Amino acid sequence: CKKGGKVQVNGVPLNETDYIYPGNTPCDDKPFGPIDVPKDSIWVMGDHRQNSLDSRYHQELTGNGTVSNDEVVGRAFVVAWPVNRWSLLPVPGTFDQSGLSAAASVASAAVPGALGLAGAVPFVLWRRRRLTRGRTAG
Repeated sequence: CKKGGKVQVNGVPLNETDYIYPGNTPCDDKPFGPIDVPKDSIWVMGDHRQNSLDSRYHQELTGNGTVSNDEVVGRAFVVAWPVNRWSLLPVPGTFDQSGLSAAASVASAAVPGALGLAGAVPFVLWRRRRLTRGRTAG
């Protein structure tokens, strides 16, 4: 990940335009690499690169910034906020990792619940606003 460039995995540049925070760049704030990610570990990077204390900022720790798979709880599978950026987060084609199909099926099973929760948030905000107006009007 060189300044002005893209993150590369196994020599293949990632197309991160779907999830990098608007106005951020993939590598400019903290160029790094190359990194050898040990088997059964991952390297993590945030979508808001200029405001993410991700693996790039923990290379002095054991594992050189990588995270053991045993410590991983799950994978992000949807952008839910802000509402105008809702989208699914597929696994980039450049990754060759085992077990991702199982993670994808778990993620797709969780989507209906996540959408229900996301739909409830605007209703709660609307109701709260309506109740607040009623108190100040009287």
